[in-house]
Amino acid sequence: MEPETIRNVDRRTLLKLSVLTAIAGSAPLRAETQQSEEGSFAARRPMPTVDARFPAEMAPGVFLLPDRRIPLVPNIGIIVGKESALVVDCGLDLESAENVLRLARELAPRRRLVLTVTHAHPEHGFGAQVFRNDARIYYNTAQRDHLLRSGKALLDCFRAGVLPPEQKHLLDGVELTPPHETYAGLQATIDLGGREVRLCNWGVAHSPGDQVVVLPQDRILFAGDLLEEGMFPIVPFFPPMIDAEDIDLARWEMALADIIRLQPRLIVPGHANLGGPELPEAVLGYFRTLRNLVAQSDRSADLRSAVHARYATWENPEFIAPALQYLRQGG
Repeated sequence: MEPETIRNVDRRTLLKLSVLTAIAGSAPLRAETQQSEEGSFAARRPMPTVDARFPAEMAPGVFLLPDRRIPLVPNIGIIVGKESALVVDCGLDLESAENVLRLARELAPRRRLVLTVTHAHPEHGFGAQVFRNDARIYYNTAQRDHLLRSGKALLDCFRAGVLPPEQKHLLDGVELTPPHETYAGLQATIDLGGREVRLCNWGVAHSPGDQVVVLPQDRILFAGDLLEEGMFPIVPFFPPMIDAEDIDLARWEMALADIIRLQPRLIVPGHANLGGPELPEAVLGYFRTLRNLVAQSDRSADLRSAVHARYATWENPEFIAPALQYLRQGG
């Protein structure tokens, strides 16, 4: 097939084929029981360990480890250049990170490795210590500062209340690992050798220092938890673990508008399936809906059912309540 013909093939068809191929033969994707709307984190569910057996190649040298819709497993990227390879997120625990590191070495032999994270929440980067001696760990300063300031509290809260009892052992041996190097400001560029990667952030949005990883030549963008697909966005207002000062919904909306302006061909959300501009458009619409409902309703009104009904096909309704609470407190 000629390159021009490939570009004209329906993007969604290519996505479905690549992801279905990637997860063929893998374990069941669904939790054994659904989490409640009240937000019970103790629901029985699959082990949140990254499965590195089935990477999907989204473009030449650009690989995805799909999360398979397992809670607390992120979508992970490995981007290979002629001289270096960039790993985007590494998972919650040491086993996950070891799986990712092993695959990165296989996909990028004899190349230097760089690890970055989309943001400093545990499931995206608390396995980073596995990369400490094998890669250059590179974050922005806001991510590093958030990790140093809040990492221990996040680790303790995940162990005490987020992970169910049969999964708490995943955090055994985890050490908070700051980056070897940081960049200041809102952008940085990494040259992997024949492939440029841009890191862009907006300060505090979903979390301090959320960054997207942009491949300009391939028009692929890794969005982290600024975006999910078919799920209620994770507005992580869970005091005292995460307080309002670590979230800025207005800046989050600005980030989503900027993502749309970048016109990516493929967007990799933090969790769930790939997509295109329809992903940030859907989340922006959801935030507008929440703002309107909160503005028009009495503070005592329980809006969760109304929101859930409007987005009946979306998963993880436990994230409705914290979003409403954040907005009602002036967010």
